[in-house]
Amino acid sequence: MELGTRHGMILALGAVGLLTLGLQGCAMGTESPVQTANEQASSMSEAQNDVTFPEPGDAWMEEGTYVNIENLRKMQVGLSKDQLYDLLGRPHFSEGLFGVREWNYIFQLPTSNGGYMTCQYQVQFDADMLAESMHWRESSCAALLELQESEPTRMTLSADTLFDFDSAQLSHEGQQRVADLAGRIRDDFVEPSVMVVGHTDRLGSDAYNQALSERRAATVRSALVSSGIAPMTMQSRGVGERQPVKHCDGDRGTPGLKACLQPNRRVDIEVSGEKR
Repeated sequence: MELGTRHGMILALGAVGLLTLGLQGCAMGTESPVQTANEQASSMSEAQNDVTFPEPGDAWMEEGTYVNIENLRKMQVGLSKDQLYDLLGRPHFSEGLFGVREWNYIFQLPTSNGGYMTCQYQVQFDADMLAESMHWRESSCAALLELQESEPTRMTLSADTLFDFDSAQLSHEGQQRVADLAGRIRDDFVEPSVMVVGHTDRLGSDAYNQALSERRAATVRSALVSSGIAPMTMQSRGVGERQPVKHCDGDRGTPGLKACLQPNRRVDIEVSGEKR
């Protein structure tokens, strides 16, 4: 079930709206213009020489997490620890949450060839415990945050709107939402290529959540086909609970925790191709 108890550290990332397009940029200063990831890498190069990173083997989560790229793009100077925790989750080394001046992470970042790169990321805090600077162990990791011209348009639908609880069958409202989305895809793209990705929250077993995310993605794909999107242009997959966008404390599946985790229960539709 999605509503259950599961042992493990809580990893989560920022909020996703009911229906969103595109991705946001990232600012490295509160008063300076928004910088691209490549500009960030350049501006950090000198400071990087003075930054010491812990060894990956010392992390309590040595394999790292599949971080939400959109949340990394939101990182900026002046964020509080609570805000940072909401975006990136708990730091991956046993350095404490309160009173410490740096947090370290290990992230698996997607590359342009479809693989992933393991990257270490550090946030340093000032005396007021506000983010003062951000650093990558490898400058090439910062470049992976740069928006690519070929990056697909991403649309998100809430699974709570699409499906009844613990179900992969579209509700009446869900059918209408998917039909509306299909209309947008037909109107905005000449020959779209569509990937449907199902997500769950972290409540329940890994295996169950993976299977549920796959069934829900396949259901949405079928509904898009019924709404006029060519089946040969679409694929679907599920990633279970591995790519959360919202952090919530607690292990017990209470109604409050379930409501907090709602943004993680979603279906992402990634559309590539020439726009009209």
